[in-house]
Amino acid sequence: MKYGLALAGGGTRGAAHVGVLKALDEEHLLPSSIAGTSAGSIVTGLFASGMSIPEMCKVVTHLSRRGLSYLDPDYTNILKLFPQMICKKTVTLTGLLKGNKLAEYLCELTHNISLSDAQIKTVIPAVDIESGDTIVFTNFAWTYPLEHVRWKHTGKLGDIMMASSSVPAIFQPRKLENYQLVDGGVTNNLPVDLLAAADEKRIIAVDLGDDYKKPANNSIFEVSLHSFSIMSRDLKDCLSQKELLLLKPSLPDEAGLLTFEYMTDCMEAGYQYTKKMIPRIKEVLSAPVNPIKRL
Repeated sequence: MKYGLALAGGGTRGAAHVGVLKALDEEHLLPSSIAGTSAGSIVTGLFASGMSIPEMCKVVTHLSRRGLSYLDPDYTNILKLFPQMICKKTVTLTGLLKGNKLAEYLCELTHNISLSDAQIKTVIPAVDIESGDTIVFTNFAWTYPLEHVRWKHTGKLGDIMMASSSVPAIFQPRKLENYQLVDGGVTNNLPVDLLAAADEKRIIAVDLGDDYKKPANNSIFEVSLHSFSIMSRDLKDCLSQKELLLLKPSLPDEAGLLTFEYMTDCMEAGYQYTKKMIPRIKEVLSAPVNPIKRL
């Protein structure tokens, strides 16, 4: 069955997407196109590169143990921050983490392939902080125009994944071509409309956010992730008529932006939830689809 799968952002909670794909794979229901933002873009990129679902599960297990080793704090500019503020000089810190180690790892996992080499129709958004536009990287041959959206068809898949995952203030912006890119969740944390604009007629979406809950702590990481959850609520309401089905697995409350130790739990939660939803998924995919309304 041909359909598109849209994957939301959510930090390390994004491991749930791998569980979703595992359950779909067992039922021979893998999508024919895929879109993802932030953590969803990482799963999207791995899937688009041709990585098997078992290999993706191994990546989740590896990151649950070694994820922190791929974080590279910008110690130099962190140490300069307070003196610069006190002396009223230009602050040079653009993010706590450089993101270079994680970018290298993502390029390695995807064999450094270009977007044009992706083995499935792919959509990954990021946001250009200079223009405020959403830069959508895709290998779809034709797309509908959207306001404040620019479609791009070039770039290394691993670099695009990192750009879409660069949470502002946590990761430094990623420079690709003439853009300074940050997390796609700034404007679109669940890219259903982008799949629709790429002329996908059938769309299933996976949302990782719960209803509003106060953050478990006030660390910069959890406040940042929670801010995206709040911003995305209204966006998801606007998109609610564009997908055939919205999947919302229940994930551990403790799982947050960089809580790598909960990734395997999130993957299992996504898997178990999707297994229970298989009858409903088959039902909606076999039903006639009304044309998707464009924005």
